[in-house]
Amino acid sequence: MPRLSALRRPSRRRPARFAWATRRRMVIAGAVAGAVALAGAGFAFADRIGAGEFLADLGIGVGETTLRTTARAGLSVTEILVSGRRHTPESHVVAAVDVKLGAPLLAFDPAAAKLELERLPWIKRADVERHFPGSVVVRLIEREPLALWQTRGAFSVIDTDGGEIRGVDPGLFRQLPTVVGDDAPRHARSLLALLATEPDLMKRVTAAVRMAHRRWDLLLDNDIRVQLPEHETGQAWMKLAAAERNERLLERNVTHVDLRALDRITVRIAPAPTPATPSQPTAPSRVRSGSRPT
Repeated sequence: MPRLSALRRPSRRRPARFAWATRRRMVIAGAVAGAVALAGAGFAFADRIGAGEFLADLGIGVGETTLRTTARAGLSVTEILVSGRRHTPESHVVAAVDVKLGAPLLAFDPAAAKLELERLPWIKRADVERHFPGSVVVRLIEREPLALWQTRGAFSVIDTDGGEIRGVDPGLFRQLPTVVGDDAPRHARSLLALLATEPDLMKRVTAAVRMAHRRWDLLLDNDIRVQLPEHETGQAWMKLAAAERNERLLERNVTHVDLRALDRITVRIAPAPTPATPSQPTAPSRVRSGSRPT
């Protein structure tokens, strides 16, 4: 354990030397304040020419007292500018950046803020910079929701890269198409792009089911299942759209449309309802005299 030295009382024998020391401290303090103000102006100029971050990194080891002095001299956080935020709550961004207005700008760590921001569910990429004399600039690139993914009886939201956006309520995205199957997220983007080539027909698709990790079955709004081929999927989709426009195929009493053979469309017709057999009339029961029907 380090030993503590006793605090010595100021000597009264040498007033001239004491006065000289006091003047010396005042000169040093004034020089420090001037240097800090000059440094603030230098940082602002360096920021305008693109060298601000380099100079700021040189001050990482600056002590707490000096950082407070730089803040009083004008290098303090006066604003936090955020762009690209759409789905991420503002409070989550503020907590991840973790800097308060008035704090020393040189004490703020953009790299640490970037790591915290990119841990948030919606953030795909974050760029964080200090702009001297007092701005923190945050640019966000958020993940784009693509579809609802149903697997093992549960729903989640996936993005355009096929990644699951964790912690997001899928009930808020009911308007998105639904894909089903373990490997459905990896292939969902290409499928939905293909379906969008026939927008009127795509509006009728309620779900897409991945079959045997090779191809898709589509479920339509009138309970028709469309079986797409493994290859030449776009050609088959165009053929179905033409059949619907020209022959109103999907308005007929069909349950399945098989497009797996490129030279034909095979449909399965719903079985005709069985006519009901008339029931035989039953003789009325007799009630004995003096008794009540139960």
